[in-house]
Amino acid sequence: MYKIFTGKHKMKVGMSLGISPREPISHTVQVVQNAERLDFDSVWIADVQMSMKDCYIALALCAVNTSSIMLATGVTNPVTRHPTTLANGFTALNEVSNGRAIIGLGTGWTGVYSIGLKPAKIAYLEESINNINTLCSGGEVAGVDGKPYRLVTATGKIPIYVAANQPRILAMCGRVADGVILMGGANVEFTKWQMDHVRRGAEEVGRDFNEIKFDLWTNIAICDDRDQARDDVSHWVASQAETFNKWKQLPEFLVPFKEDFRRAGESYNRLEHMSSHASHKQSVSPEFIDYVALVGSAEECLERILELEALGLNGVTLAFRAGAGGRLARMEEINQGIIKHLK
Repeated sequence: MYKIFTGKHKMKVGMSLGISPREPISHTVQVVQNAERLDFDSVWIADVQMSMKDCYIALALCAVNTSSIMLATGVTNPVTRHPTTLANGFTALNEVSNGRAIIGLGTGWTGVYSIGLKPAKIAYLEESINNINTLCSGGEVAGVDGKPYRLVTATGKIPIYVAANQPRILAMCGRVADGVILMGGANVEFTKWQMDHVRRGAEEVGRDFNEIKFDLWTNIAICDDRDQARDDVSHWVASQAETFNKWKQLPEFLVPFKEDFRRAGESYNRLEHMSSHASHKQSVSPEFIDYVALVGSAEECLERILELEALGLNGVTLAFRAGAGGRLARMEEINQGIIKHLK
């Protein structure tokens, strides 16, 4: 029995997914159609060109085969995709979806490192965001040659949500992003720390902090067998640990997990990024899994989400392993155990 979940909630629930090389893109469309039917508010499809199928083809197909769910990259970057290409591509997606596009943007990680490049510097990411906004709004920006250029297909600004978890990029989000994708994990301490950095960035430029949307990304496994639940999310937790291993300075609350980060950094195979079969998923401890992921019964997971909502989050986006019964069975569990109590 659910015992506490009454009252009004503003939390929206999204779904994060990557398209496996083994998965037909047409099946992804069916997944998104089911997500819409089960009251998910958004879907975010990963842009990792060397290990997953193309997100833009999938988003376009989803746009014409759904009617209400928001459609976004989860996430793309301005290194493998030039800002002009992003502006034009999302203008098209916004057209075919009747205004349901969101630009999910980051510095680039797996998709960039896997081809020997480096993630975008924060200054370039900020410049890219400003340029995309200007281009989509019909304005002119200066090219590297100093000459102005504009997007003749422009039809209006499209929301940009930036994936972030470290202080400098969080502060940048406070200056220019419409929304922030918080990448730390489902932990109140970590999430508050991140939001505080965004607040400082907004204050730097005199921006109203309350106009910024916050969407927390985490992995979920609803299962009364906690060990099984931990195993179901361990591939995602390992990907988080591998990113934290590159931090030059860890906040105090992450220091106890330093060995998890080292093991993940040494063992991570980018060709198995987000694969539930990846060998590197063994690198993370049960303690770190419990710290960043939603594991346990539906009631336990929902309690964690409501604790996070109290910080001022606008949404939570969930990734999950298909497991027994497939992805649809997990989506129905989330609908019954989480979404119905937040609507």
